Amino acid sequence: MLFQAAGSDLDPSIATIIVGVIQVVVTFISTLVVDRLGRRILLMISDSVMAICTLLLGVFFYLLNETDNDTSSLGWLPLTSVCVFIVVFSLGYGPIPWMMVGELFAPHIKGFASSLSCVLNWILAFIVTRFYADLASSFGIHTTFWIFSVISAIGTVFVFFIVPETKGKTLDEIQRELGGSASATVNDQKF
Repeated sequence: MLFQAAGSDLDPSIATIIVGVIQVVVTFISTLVVDRLGRRILLMISDSVMAICTLLLGVFFYLLNETDNDTSSLGWLPLTSVCVFIVVFSLGYGPIPWMMVGELFAPHIKGFASSLSCVLNWILAFIVTRFYADLASSFGIHTTFWIFSVISAIGTVFVFFIVPETKGKTLDEIQRELGGSASATVNDQKF
């Protein structure tokens, strides 16, 4: 739907296959680099680049739908923005939050916290999927992408100020950094 709205000549099923292959390859690469680079830096890079990609998509659709500018020379922008978005999502926000759930919580609440995180993730994914078309038709597709861009930028600030680096730290160290108690630590295992 996105590529059709952009006026792309690329078959939507081919575009979907391209995006899927990119996501699988980059998620695998993420498993190789996450312990070298650290969780926080990958999350900040991921979210800030996702904000730029959705900002550019918003600009493209603004130019396409709200101005008389010829956007035919920018036909590459939507697919490129989506592919870059998928690459950085798969490096950071795709896999790392799931990994950090296991690192941030004490063993006695890890099961409940993991389940709650999963439920919240899928509820929010449902909300985005369910209301994307409504937002796009009410405010314009460009405004919808700008809203996504602002949310990603807020996420970057949140990671910068709130999310601790967990690479190489014990649960006790992580809990102290968060200002909590890690009295339930079974062992002093590093992540």
